[in-house]
Amino acid sequence: MNSLKVIKLPFNLNVYKEIVRRCSTLQNYVCKEHDDADETQSVLKVAVIGMPNAGKSTFINYLMDRKVCPTSSKVHTTRTKASAIFTSGNSQIIFLDTPGLVNNRVRMRHKLERSFVKDCETSLKQCDLIGVIHDVSNAWTRNVLDIKTLKLLEHYENKESFLVLNKVDVLKSKRKLLDVVRLITNNSIDGKLVAKNKEELVNDGKKGWSKFKEIFMVSALTGSGLNDVKEYLIRSARPGKWPYPEETFTDQLPEKIIENTVKATLLDFLPQEIPYQMKPQLELYEVNDGIINTVVVIRCVSERIAKLVAGVGDGRLRQITESAQNSLQSVFQHFVRIRIVLESKEKKINK
Repeated sequence: MNSLKVIKLPFNLNVYKEIVRRCSTLQNYVCKEHDDADETQSVLKVAVIGMPNAGKSTFINYLMDRKVCPTSSKVHTTRTKASAIFTSGNSQIIFLDTPGLVNNRVRMRHKLERSFVKDCETSLKQCDLIGVIHDVSNAWTRNVLDIKTLKLLEHYENKESFLVLNKVDVLKSKRKLLDVVRLITNNSIDGKLVAKNKEELVNDGKKGWSKFKEIFMVSALTGSGLNDVKEYLIRSARPGKWPYPEETFTDQLPEKIIENTVKATLLDFLPQEIPYQMKPQLELYEVNDGIINTVVVIRCVSERIAKLVAGVGDGRLRQITESAQNSLQSVFQHFVRIRIVLESKEKKINK
């Protein structure tokens, strides 16, 4: 079956360059205004780590005020490290979004890339500040930091870190929330004991990390408490030249953003392991008069799977397409027209 061909348009090249300039590192980009930047500029690189589905990408997206990082209700939506760049005043904050911390057994189960485990450590080596996102809505894990998170903090203990307790809107009891703070910080802030007597100490010091500089209680979904985090990060920025032009908001190319967004949308709409087996591929990307037109092909292993993705009367495929369109418009802040094509050996379905 013939697949769609990539079309490169010779017209509206300036519009395309503008989209790319805002989305990529543009290593060869030369900007005189950027080179002559004010010496008062400050920069901060923040590695955001945590367990799968803790809300790392949602946290970054809210601070960025645009959906730079793909999100879904399933684990392992973020597959590789990516940067989101936020510029405010003289400060540029670079968020290094990382995949959820997993071991090799989990990586094999979900067929995750080999780089999945290494990307987190790469970001930690590059960062100035470590942000730990901890999900307090999970009753089984809320009272203890995961051992993988704790080991990373111990390995990079020379770097400052802060704690973000996420999804606090789910935990109604303030007493329980304070107990969580006490347990996962060993009753300490910045290495200093908060308890007044020995009886108040946590029995197992391995449960938490004693050296968090700051602790925030937020809901990344609603935005509650995140303005305090943003102000803290801006205050923490260090003198230095911006590595990115002011308009840049991510180091990802627009083509890769589109593929990752469609992948995340599939995770939201499809059951169990099915979406993890699919790899959306961009077939068309063009910009015309500020409108982004794109076609993404999803190759299914069988016609049965293709029909499952499409749904009755192609209704599910229409929902997937609409959701992906809304997410991409949040990223690019331009109108996006997207068509998703399902392919199997027997049949092609598109919307």
